Amino acid sequence: MMKRDKIIAMAVIALIFAFCFSCANTTTPPMGGIKDTIPPLLLKVSPDSGRVNFPLKEGSVELKFNEYVVLSEPLKNIYLSPPQSRSPETKIRGKSIIVSFPSILDSATTYTLNFGRSIADNNEGNLFGSYVYPFSTGSSIDSLMCSGTIVNSQSLLPVSNATIAFYKDHSDSSLLNSLPSAIAKSDKFGYFLVRNIGNIPYRVFAFTDNNNNNKYDPEGEEVAFLDTLLTPAIIMRADLKELIQVDEKDTLTAMSRPSELNLYLFKEDPAKQFIREAKRLQHRMAYVKFSTPEAEVLSVKYKGIDSTSLLKEFNIRRDSLVIWINDTSIVVSDTLNLEVKYMKTDSLNNLTPFTEDFRLVYTRPKRDMQREMRNRNETGIKEKRADLLEFEMKADATLFETEGIKLTFPSPIVHFLRDSLKLEYKAPRGEVGTMKYTVVKDSIFSRIMSIMPTERILPGYEYTLRAPTATFKDIYKQTNDSTFVTVKLPNDDALSKLILDIKGADGSYIIDLTNITRDKVFRSYKINKDSRLEFPYLQKGEYSIRITQDINGNGIIDTGNVLLKKQPEKVRLYSLSDGVTIITIPESVELLQSVDLKSIFN
Repeated sequence: MMKRDKIIAMAVIALIFAFCFSCANTTTPPMGGIKDTIPPLLLKVSPDSGRVNFPLKEGSVELKFNEYVVLSEPLKNIYLSPPQSRSPETKIRGKSIIVSFPSILDSATTYTLNFGRSIADNNEGNLFGSYVYPFSTGSSIDSLMCSGTIVNSQSLLPVSNATIAFYKDHSDSSLLNSLPSAIAKSDKFGYFLVRNIGNIPYRVFAFTDNNNNNKYDPEGEEVAFLDTLLTPAIIMRADLKELIQVDEKDTLTAMSRPSELNLYLFKEDPAKQFIREAKRLQHRMAYVKFSTPEAEVLSVKYKGIDSTSLLKEFNIRRDSLVIWINDTSIVVSDTLNLEVKYMKTDSLNNLTPFTEDFRLVYTRPKRDMQREMRNRNETGIKEKRADLLEFEMKADATLFETEGIKLTFPSPIVHFLRDSLKLEYKAPRGEVGTMKYTVVKDSIFSRIMSIMPTERILPGYEYTLRAPTATFKDIYKQTNDSTFVTVKLPNDDALSKLILDIKGADGSYIIDLTNITRDKVFRSYKINKDSRLEFPYLQKGEYSIRITQDINGNGIIDTGNVLLKKQPEKVRLYSLSDGVTIITIPESVELLQSVDLKSIFN
């Protein structure tokens, strides 16, 4: 009995000891309670912010906080303006952050040490804020600033973490070869503020500094530039809206900050012209890819084939060329010798005539005939004839009225029985009939044509295009089987229509109706005069109207060139009277908007 009582007593003591230990264990956080949402508090900066006569060598900055902090991606988020050849080095000691400068600083220069969103507390990750420490190696500190916004030149969406670079050196080579005289980084709204700069003229650039070397690398980075020199004039004051710390969740406040500059980021085309590749994609077709657009081709020919038997097609950008042997009477061998004479960039970066020869071998596709026959026998699929021409017939109900039915062929058509093609309609109550149409050949590609109805298009109707057997024959003497495509126009009372009454068209413009992220185009028009444009069959929702000033009228948004001081073609968003660029379309409405192109692009 005594032994049993002793065991029980020892068990009770063990439980009490375990309970006391758990209460005393301060390394285990308590369950529940109030979550810490307070960011770290900066207690002291040494030397003081705004320090002058900062040492050129072996200087350091210490930030002391009230709690332990961590740094998030310091190499990316912490930067010095103007930048040095080596980035600032950081370390954490206790509750302090210490920053040192491995490169010798320039004399009589104002610097800003930017911490971005790198500092947070150790427990909950509460951000300290975008702290900036200004100092000078001279006897005074520059106090001017310049604000701005940077967006993608085509989508007009803000670009974050772009480097905005100011240069005292105004030469064209400064962007590629020199470190900037001052820099800033854009936030998630594309907003930037270049701080503590002087009252002198600067050249202004921006680029996506993917490798963090503070220089523009044309091959892999995008760029923006200001057309004129900029001399800052705004003096920094604590009460300015530009200097207020903004929570990234506070979109309204962030978007209301004053902005002096608007920069448009674009990707340059490669500077040097040469042929990237030449290959044989089809038995009667070769493909030549150039390094940069607007290739100037002087002549193209196959050895042993008359040039009049060739059909040559450039794409819109003129950076790729397709050569077809269009004469069906010519027997084409599997090996062709292609000669291309064109203007190529030489070692002095000048365009000079140059001839290149290519031996192009066509490899016929290999087929596992036994497997193919077995699959046919098992599935009952009828074998296709060898001379079958298969092509795409595409119809979109929302675009049928303006774009018709698009036919895309794999090779050029040499024979077309126009009268065989039939466009039929079927009314909601069953009435059927045929309607007139026109054939519109694509201005660039001979393999594409559109069948455009010339009679009134009605909602709820069904339209069918029929192409009987042998309506089309291509350069391989292939003909089509009987085929058709049907499109039914919506007849939903909940759908809406947007009408744009466009004035002030003094050249070519591209009008796109897009979603608000501008990555989907619902309908596009190309105009060169005042027009009334309709966008029918719209679901309720939010839309944007993107307008491009298509200076050369080629129907695409052309990019810019820094050395030529050529900006990308201007793209702007239509905005309502309150400045909002998002158009909200409800159900079952016909919405009319007046668009003044001159006011938009001025």
